[in-house]
Amino acid sequence: MAFLCSEVALFSTLITTYIVFLGDKIPGANPEEMPTPANSLGLGLVIINSIFLLSSSGTIYFALRARGRGHHVLYLVWLAVTILLGSLFLAGTGYEWYGLITEHHLTIGTNTFGSTFYTLIGFHAFHVSIGVVTMCILWGIEARRCLSAECEAPELVSWYWHFVDAIWIVIFTLVYIIGR
Repeated sequence: MAFLCSEVALFSTLITTYIVFLGDKIPGANPEEMPTPANSLGLGLVIINSIFLLSSSGTIYFALRARGRGHHVLYLVWLAVTILLGSLFLAGTGYEWYGLITEHHLTIGTNTFGSTFYTLIGFHAFHVSIGVVTMCILWGIEARRCLSAECEAPELVSWYWHFVDAIWIVIFTLVYIIGR
């Protein structure tokens, strides 16, 4: 719980920074030529990515439910689906960034929007990556039946994963809905 609270503090700081600098203007720059949320961010891909990520909260729930009922194979299948959905989210984020860089010339050094956008979304993607790697390790351990049924590690991993999903709802709403 202490770790998740520290993560809330981290993301609160990043979100606040994004909000503060969202309307920041660069002296001497032509705003029509600079990438902004309104002229750079699209909703199509990010909605698909969001569906992948938010669906993974359901699949990890089903995984834990299967584990609790002693359905080992079903648990591993649901955990693998969760890993796949998280990986698809990361691939989609990478594809979005590629388009932002090549089509809109938005990089972390372009303007404060670029700096705060890539920092906020990047830290979230990093956390998703940690979750995917952790679940892969957990899957490998569980496939070998090395954890007892009483072990709380899968439950704790699910808490982290639900946290990452919940943070995405806040980020998506701020960056892609309100901030545009």
